[in-house]
Amino acid sequence: MFNVVSNQLKQLILVSYYESLDACAKHLDVKIKAMKQYISYLAQKRCHLSKMIDKYNLELDNKYMDKIEDFKITCAKKLEDHDLLWLQKQINMLESELAKIDEAMKRTLDQIANTIAERTMLTQMNSLL
Repeated sequence: MFNVVSNQLKQLILVSYYESLDACAKHLDVKIKAMKQYISYLAQKRCHLSKMIDKYNLELDNKYMDKIEDFKITCAKKLEDHDLLWLQKQINMLESELAKIDEAMKRTLDQIANTIAERTMLTQMNSLL
């Protein structure tokens, strides 16, 4: 009688253990998928910001050239124009945002690697029993 109860408890514990490993693995799979989607979003945002920076840089260069031609100035550094200053400020702000995105991407990629390692460990634990 005691052996029967003991065997049933062992089976219950094993079933519970496998179910918890499976549930944890599914949770990690969802987490990995969400982080990959976040990386994709950040990559798209990074691409958009890079295009905006290029656009503003081109616009800034064109404005400098226009000002030089308009005023026959030999040195562009002497120019002080609100449009030029605004463009420079926008470029700096976008480059700062780009650096933040790069850092978030790096951090998220590290989290993905750690989560995949955790998922692999769970798979190995599951195969051992």
